[in-house]
Amino acid sequence: MAGFTAKSIGMAGSIIGLAAIAAWLGLAHSCDPQTGEAVIAGRVVIAPDLANQVRSTDVLFVIVRRPGGTPRPVAAKRIERPAFPVAFEITNADVMVQGSELRGMVDVIARLDRDGQAGPAQPGDIEGRYAKNPTLPGGRDLEITLDKVH
Repeated sequence: MAGFTAKSIGMAGSIIGLAAIAAWLGLAHSCDPQTGEAVIAGRVVIAPDLANQVRSTDVLFVIVRRPGGTPRPVAAKRIERPAFPVAFEITNADVMVQGSELRGMVDVIARLDRDGQAGPAQPGDIEGRYAKNPTLPGGRDLEITLDKVH
């Protein structure tokens, strides 16, 4: 019995240590302290060499997906006529399936969409990803640079 207890304590200590390292690296987030709601917030910028390709008819989508999962978004925010840099905030109000929540590991992607239609990237769309994907909801300082032209 004593061996089992020592083993359990050792495993618990390892888990706590990993959580501390993740928090220190900025990888571990939680809910918004004021509201208790899951939130993903930050800003989208465009690479300087692509800034001249922004059109007034473009739509910016900030998309939250499960890493390695289906391409269907967990949540998304649509921003018409973006003027860069663009601040964004995604909450449970932005989830695609009613009753689901922002939780667990997610990838955060931004796409400047030429035709304004949600869906897969099309030729000419400009995309970027959060550099620390996958991440957890709770981050308020994510920065995504649009730097890839499809």
